[in-house]
Formats: sequence, C-alpha cells, structure tokens
Amino acid sequence: MSPAAPRENDATLRLALLLHEAGVLDSANWQTLARKAGLKGDKGAWEILNQDVSVSTIKELLLLDLVPGRSVTGFQQALTAPLRIFGTEIAYTLGINEPDVARLCRFFIRRELMTTENLERALDDAERENRSVYDVLVEQNLITPDIITRAISTRESDIAHANRLAFSLRVLDFNGVLSPEDFLRAVEDATSRKVNVADSLAQMGILPQDKLMIALERGMAVPSIELMTTELSTDLLDRFPAELMRRQMFLPVSDNNGMIEIATADPFNTALADTLAILSDRSIVFLYARHNDLLGKFQYHFSDELPLENIPMEISAPRVRSGNDSPWGANDDNSSDGNETTADITSRGSRYGSNLEPFVDNMSAVQLVSQMVEGAIAAKATDIHVEPQGDAIRVRYRVDGELLTVMRAPITLLPSITSRIKVLAGMNVTERRRPQDGHCAFSTRNESYDLRISTMPTRGGEKIVMRVLDSSRVKTGLQELGLEADQLMTLSHLVARPSGMVLVTGPTGSGKTSTLYACLCTVNRESVNIITIEDPIEYQLEGITQVQVDPGIELGFANGLRSSLRQDPDVIMVGEVRDPDTARVAVRAALTGHLVFSTMHANTAVGAMNTLANMGVPHYLVAPALSGIISQRLVRCICKFCREEYEVPEGELVELGMSSDTKETHFYHGAGCDKCFNTGYNGRIGVFEVVGVSPDLREALLQQKNIPEMETIARRNSISLLEAGRQKVIAGTTTASEAVKGVVLQ
Repeated sequence: MSPAAPRENDATLRLALLLHEAGVLDSANWQTLARKAGLKGDKGAWEILNQDVSVSTIKELLLLDLVPGRSVTGFQQALTAPLRIFGTEIAYTLGINEPDVARLCRFFIRRELMTTENLERALDDAERENRSVYDVLVEQNLITPDIITRAISTRESDIAHANRLAFSLRVLDFNGVLSPEDFLRAVEDATSRKVNVADSLAQMGILPQDKLMIALERGMAVPSIELMTTELSTDLLDRFPAELMRRQMFLPVSDNNGMIEIATADPFNTALADTLAILSDRSIVFLYARHNDLLGKFQYHFSDELPLENIPMEISAPRVRSGNDSPWGANDDNSSDGNETTADITSRGSRYGSNLEPFVDNMSAVQLVSQMVEGAIAAKATDIHVEPQGDAIRVRYRVDGELLTVMRAPITLLPSITSRIKVLAGMNVTERRRPQDGHCAFSTRNESYDLRISTMPTRGGEKIVMRVLDSSRVKTGLQELGLEADQLMTLSHLVARPSGMVLVTGPTGSGKTSTLYACLCTVNRESVNIITIEDPIEYQLEGITQVQVDPGIELGFANGLRSSLRQDPDVIMVGEVRDPDTARVAVRAALTGHLVFSTMHANTAVGAMNTLANMGVPHYLVAPALSGIISQRLVRCICKFCREEYEVPEGELVELGMSSDTKETHFYHGAGCDKCFNTGYNGRIGVFEVVGVSPDLREALLQQKNIPEMETIARRNSISLLEAGRQKVIAGTTTASEAVKGVVLQ
C-alpha cells in the first residue's frame, strides 16, 4: 500500500467503500472485503456500518488511547468523524465561489431541508435589500451547519456520486488499472443504460470485477502530491476560510474544468469532500499530502494570527447521541437538536463515572487531541500549550524555543479536550480546581514518545501543557552538543576522570539535561555502575539505574544520593543541586572517589563555584571536589534551506563585542521558507563555556577571591559564553541577533 495510508487494511477498506459508492465496485465484492476485515453480517454497506458503529463503539472511541491500532481501528474512526463548519464559513465560501443558486436550493428542497416558500421569501428579501442572496440564506437559517450535515448524511446525492467517480478515476488511473478514456466511456455507457459503472466496466471488457478485487487486495496507492514543492495560488486559497482549512487540514492546489484538487492528510474524508462540493459547486478530488507539509504551508501562507472576532464561535455544545443515531449525523427522531448546553449535559453525570445514557459524542475531541500531538511531532515541537483565551482555545507549539500559534478552537470544546487528555494521562477527570500532573505514551509507526502533561486552573478554564519527550533527541555523544574544539577536549578530559564533580549551569530550558545525558552516554560501559537521581526521569537510558524523586515518601535528591552511595556506584548523576543538604552530600561523594554530574542555576561557570560555597559547603571542600563547570545557552540555527548573506546592524555587532567595520567576515540569516515555518531558523545548538578547575583557579577559590579575579584566571584556559557566541555567528551557524538574545541578554 502507498505510504499515504497509515494502516494498510484500513485504507484498503476505506478505498473499497468509496469505489462501491461510486458504483465501480459491486455490492457482492464489497461485502466480501468487509467480511474479511471483520465487519460481520450479510447486509449492504450502509447496514454493515450502522451495525458496527454502535453505542459501545462510541464508548471505546471516547476512551481511545493515543497508541495507533488500540481498541478501535482507524477505519471506524474515519467513518464516524464529524465535520465541523460554522455559519460564517458557509456564507464566506458561498459568497466567494458563487454556486448556481437555483441548483443549490433544489438540492436542499429535494431532501426536504428547505421549502419553496422560504426560498422565495429569502430571494425577495435579498433583492429588496440589495444584499447577497448567500448571506440572506445563511442569516435566515435556510443553509446551516446542521442542514449541510443532514444533506450529506445519505451519501446518495448527485454531488456525492460525482465526487466518488472523480476520486475513483484518479485512483484507478494513478495505479494504471485503466485509462481515463476507458473510464469515461464506461461512465457514458452506464448513464445511457442507467446501470452501475461496475456493470459497464465489466460488460465492455475494460475492468472485470475479479481484476479490480485483485488490485484492491494487492494494494492500490492513493494519488499524492509533494506539497512543499508546489506553488499555491492565492486566489485558490481564498476560496475557503483559512480557519476551516486549518481546522480540517486541507489546502486547494488546483481548479481544472470545474474540479478542485485538494491536498489533505486524510484523502478518505468524504464528509469534507461533499461539503466543499456543495458550497463551491465543483467536484472535489483529494490528493494525499504529509501532515508536516500541510503545517509548513499553513505557517507560510497564514502566518499572521486571525483576530478573535473573525473566528466563528456559534458551534453548539457536543451533541448527545443515542444508540440508534446514524453515525453520519442524520436527523433521527430521537436525536438531540444540538442546542443542549455543556451544563445540561454535565448535569446528567460524568460519562467516566456513571452508567447513565446517552453518551456525549466527543469524537471530535479524540481527533483534535491526536492531531495536536501528531502535529507537534511533525513540527519537532518540545511543548504543546492548550490555553483558554476568552471565547477561543489557543493551541501553540514551542518549536526551537519559540511559541508558534498553530490553531484555535471554540471554547465550548475545552471541557471535552481537557477530559480527553486527563483520561490519557491517568488524572482525576472531575478535579478542576487543583493543578495535576500525569504522563502517557504515544507511538507512531517507527518511534515512541512520552508526553509529560500538566494542568493548571485559570480564570477561563484549565490550561494544559504537554511536554513531548522524544528518546531519539537524546544526544549520544559529546560531539553532537555543539562544543568548540578546545571545549570538547576539556570536557572529554573531565568525564574521563575517575572522580570529581562536574556541574552544568544555565537557565531553565538551556539544554542542561541533554548535556548530562551526553556525558553519561560517554562513560556508560559494561564495567561502570551508573546511578541517576532525577526529577523527573525524562528519558530512559539503557544500562543505567535511574531513580525518580518522590517527595511523598521523602525520597529527595539528598536522600536518594545517600542511598545510592551504598549501591557501589562509579558514576552518580544528581538532577539538580538545589539545597545545602544535597550540595554537601554531592561534594562528599566527589571527594570519596565518585564521578558526580549535576546541574545548578547560575549565570556563569565561575559564579556556580561561589553559589556552591554560599550553600554552606566550606571552600576547602568545594575546591578539591570540583573538576569543572559548564555554563551553556541554546541558540537557534539558521535554516539551511533559505540561508543567505545579509548586513548585520551595527548595534548587534557592538553588543557582541565585534568591530562594526569588519569587512572580511560574511554574515548570514534565514530569509524564511516552508521548511522553517517562515522563521529563518531550524533547530538549536548549544553555546558553551567550559571551565576546567586548574590549580590556579582552585587556589583562588580557597582564598575566596572575588568573581572578577576568578574570571580572569578562568579565561587563561577557556573562552567565555560571549566569545563562543561570536564564533557561532562568524561560522554562519546562527545570527548576530540570536546570539545577542541567547548569550548577552540572559
């Protein structure tokens, strides 16, 4: 199967369903494939799907784990996925695309979703007030999100059939099963004789059903597009609201002869295809595009945040679904009218702790949370921020240390999203007044990630931050940290010592843990016993004993360190020296033949020596215990895809201590492109100050000399953070402004 599909069996079945609805695959062969996939019953496609997507399935979907393939298949999730569209988005799309009003309204009238009397009244009002008829139709609730949903729920309209036929043509042509000419001949024959396309294909000898079944079971690729190398037309992008495209993750790429090609990560989203076809009066054909490419294009074309007042907020609370509701959202007699408030639904009892029915249909929350995590992984983000902001939920990713807004959602979804995340993280769903912490695992096809989750009650609701921990990001060696050549040699000597204390200093988020893990990986051998005391354990390191701090049982850094000394360690890593007790035990461990690594919050390497002494550890113990101190910062790297030479402002050079008349030096920056989300930066690298405690520096510490004097001594054998930042700028690794922000201003 093509890499376009996340799981082969699911994608095959979904493709077969579309071919069946287009009339290309007959009912008997569709039922054969459905039974092979585990969908029981000798019924048609519609009955099979209604039977399979039951209330019990909805319960499983509500509690579905993020791990793919668990509990419910992706096929079922896709079939039951609702489409969220708002009245303002409907009015915008109709106004831009200007579909034929008569044909559009006949479509709704035939389905008894609009009356002729109401239509005539709306037309008269539009003419009398000299207004757009589309705006009047939406304002008078003749075309609403609910009506759109009900219109596409039967999946038997001419519009839906045209979409299925167009998609079938692209798939069959893309896989070389038959040519477009043969397909069109069969469609003309089927239309004239009023039979299915499958019968025409078979009777004309173009594509017998057995040949199609063989191709399906072998696996057919879905038409795809390399979005990053495709230029998108601004006029075409204006056809649909930016927020709708961002929320549903699609982008129009071409419009040929009344057929719009759409790039999307889910080419089987028929609800979206039919909705766009109704509102644009064109056939819609989906092309698969990678999720990461879509994110990059969104950032490039829609980098400016939409103001809150332009975000449609008229979405109702999650609809209550009963057991015999249609999974497509049809308006059954005993279905809710969609006007129930969140308070009304919540008052019936928590769906996680009550046996009361009906259940709240929160499948949109399942999809949204999964999309947040998948998008963060694709963007290589370190954190996901879910923040209530007045009438909207703002979702931001921290990429390369900077927060980027990636989506907004109606505030009415906040309870659903927070409940979903809390269930995954093992938190108390009903507790909303206190902060909570939790974690869960997320797996892709090739990699696994840990999500460390924190909630915080705020005035607008609970804010959630998810830290994305990727084990592949753990540095495997000192060479990957970004050290200068002399610094690498000094640090290599420090970690090769049998005893002593190596401190890593810097502000929060400066990469101290990554440096410690790189040191541990360097000394990790079969003959070495390594114990770490961490809070929390961010990454699991093979061959190393890792201990999690737990204040609830009085297992802190100091107590954990004392206990580890009785475990015959060679190397000890303490997550942080944050109190005098931990400092004293760590120094004694270094003096008694152990190699100790730890972190400390200090601005400079030399400043850490005084900080340690100020914690109550005598200078005569600190001086012999310390082997070296590393001070570090992180700066963003220039994107290699849009790197270009530029002239640095004189003020930035002065702040870096560089001459403003430097002629021979070439400076670079990133112009901004799809690969770097138009920021000009891609990835981060460390800027270091590595100070080995020389005899002169040890003597100065014993004599308790002031920091400027000790800095002078340290500079004899090491470069400062400022000098290291300058070298990164001269080498073209980062920009002068980034070095100033990362090194000078901190």
